[in-house]
Amino acid sequence: MRLFLTAAMAGLMLTAPATASAAKLAGPELVEIADISVSLNGLVCDFCSIALNKTFKKRDDILATYVDLDTKILSLSLKEGASLSNEDIMKLVEKAGYTTTKIARKDGSVFVPPAK
Repeated sequence: MRLFLTAAMAGLMLTAPATASAAKLAGPELVEIADISVSLNGLVCDFCSIALNKTFKKRDDILATYVDLDTKILSLSLKEGASLSNEDIMKLVEKAGYTTTKIARKDGSVFVPPAK
């Protein structure tokens, strides 16, 4: 009987629809609705994306992150009413071990950091 109940619950969990907000912010779909896109230097592997995701998700103003290793872009979705300055983004990227080459925002503004 316990096995039957366990199997039934597993089946229900697999067929239950995901919430709309979670589905919208999962993986590459986040790129379409991201508030900020950050072009980076130094990304080469999955551990790079893990480091960036971990660094940015610690912040209270970040709703979701996605790192595309092919395009070397970090996409950020902010919580309602939140903001994140270019300087803060560059500091967080540097803290994770990478460099920022461009920051593009949903409003169309683009920031290119000066060469060091």
